[in-house]
Amino acid sequence: MKKIFLLALSFLLLTACTPNAPLFTQAMVKALDTQSFESKSTVTLDTNLPVEDEKVKSLLATLKSGVNIQVQQKDEQSGHVTISLQDPKPLMESGFWTSDKEPALDMYVEGDKTYLKTTADNKFLGVTTDASGQVAAELGATQKKLFEAFLKQTEFSLKDVQTLGEETVQLPDGNSQKATHVRISVNFQEAVDFLVFALDYASKQPELAKLFEDNSFVPVPGEELDVESIQDSLAQMAEELKAVDVKKWKAEGWDVAIQYDAWINADKEFVQDQVTLTVNAPAAALAESGLVDADGPPSITFALTMKNQVWNINKDVTYPVPQADQTIMTEDLEKNPERVEEFGEESIIGMFASMEPTPQEPPFTDVPETHWAYDQISLLKDMGVVNGYADGEFRPNRPVTRSEFITMAVKALGMEPSQKALSFKDTNQIPAWAKESWQTAVQSGLVKGYADGTIRPDQKISRAEMITILVRGLEMPTENGFKLNYADLNQIPDWAVPYVKTATSNGLVKGDANNRFAPQKNASRAEVATVLFNSIFGVMPSE
Repeated sequence: MKKIFLLALSFLLLTACTPNAPLFTQAMVKALDTQSFESKSTVTLDTNLPVEDEKVKSLLATLKSGVNIQVQQKDEQSGHVTISLQDPKPLMESGFWTSDKEPALDMYVEGDKTYLKTTADNKFLGVTTDASGQVAAELGATQKKLFEAFLKQTEFSLKDVQTLGEETVQLPDGNSQKATHVRISVNFQEAVDFLVFALDYASKQPELAKLFEDNSFVPVPGEELDVESIQDSLAQMAEELKAVDVKKWKAEGWDVAIQYDAWINADKEFVQDQVTLTVNAPAAALAESGLVDADGPPSITFALTMKNQVWNINKDVTYPVPQADQTIMTEDLEKNPERVEEFGEESIIGMFASMEPTPQEPPFTDVPETHWAYDQISLLKDMGVVNGYADGEFRPNRPVTRSEFITMAVKALGMEPSQKALSFKDTNQIPAWAKESWQTAVQSGLVKGYADGTIRPDQKISRAEMITILVRGLEMPTENGFKLNYADLNQIPDWAVPYVKTATSNGLVKGDANNRFAPQKNASRAEVATVLFNSIFGVMPSE
């Protein structure tokens, strides 16, 4: 998840690499000082993806017609957003939306208060956040400083940037403006090259890493964010992208194209822009994942377009805000739950507001919320990957046997069960509850046994063995130039080095406080839970 977010941030910086269109760069700098404005955006998604489900068809039809987003911002702490649909009919007829009123969402932000209301609700739901005006201001200043610095870089510039001349832009407020039309076109190879540059550049900016550390936009359970690890993640993502063979991907039928159009007025302000991201995917690849039938169109296209118009830039923006008798605050609902009825019988917000949260109880009696692996163990228990003992304990510090680990790994990796007979010398020592897991692991190549023809099911598993098995199960490539720097590197067995390299470079495992990998150490149940968690949620294997 963190990697996806960082990639998205890199695309936002794409427009900074335009030294061959100085007007564009000047407008970007000025946009950083925007305090108030009004805007209207329309987002559309067009695709030839064949679907049979009527509800999915209606959703795609709705997205193709467009989602409207209107924004009125007074200042950095106050704003009004309305989200509606260009054509709500498909969504309403499908049953996705149960109210007889056209779907729309109203949201107001006033300092630390946020108010939400759909057309199906009689009143607004008010939520008080922990937001601080000073903190928000400091965050904005840091973002501005970082972006301004990036705008000044000259190491990378986009090749296809055109100034198409002056045009008249008709704005939603009834006015029109003369504006210069600038177009940026980016192909697949250049998009990858830019991402490599942007990620590498960002990995060398400690202030950016500090921004992520202090403001975890996408929190990931069990994943600690600190400046060094964020910089390492950015640098590693750059290295992974360098290995992407665009020619090979295109030969297989993949392609990516980005077109960004901007209209800039005489005051060097963006008054209109439109970006289109087009992705072509070979149907054969999507068929393998079950998304489409093999006999459908040979290529599936997704075209995401966002058009945005802006006016009243840095001028007075006014709008009526919800009054006290039109709102119900969440803290009031907690004290007076019966007030949920005031939202109305068809209320969408009222339906969610009336849901009482289920009290969170520790997964096991010996794993309190303060335990360092609490989140990982809790989630894996809910998924059925790990189990406890009859007395309700998990025994997180207890070493794990090879049978126990194989059982957990097979579950975590979602492997197809196998019942093929095993021929190892000590097959009869495999516990009955682990037999099928061993058969599955051997059949899939997860484990190969020892040179003496045994698999030693009751032997404690070492960290080196654990990582080797998981990397095989994840089918992660083991040929890479990553250099290990563990203090005990010379203690890692030769056969395990490629697997430890891959696991470390992808964030699957890391050293202890003394930067030791401890390859021969017996893995504890808590350590195994953490590594299994990372293998499911924290790793994006490079191609």
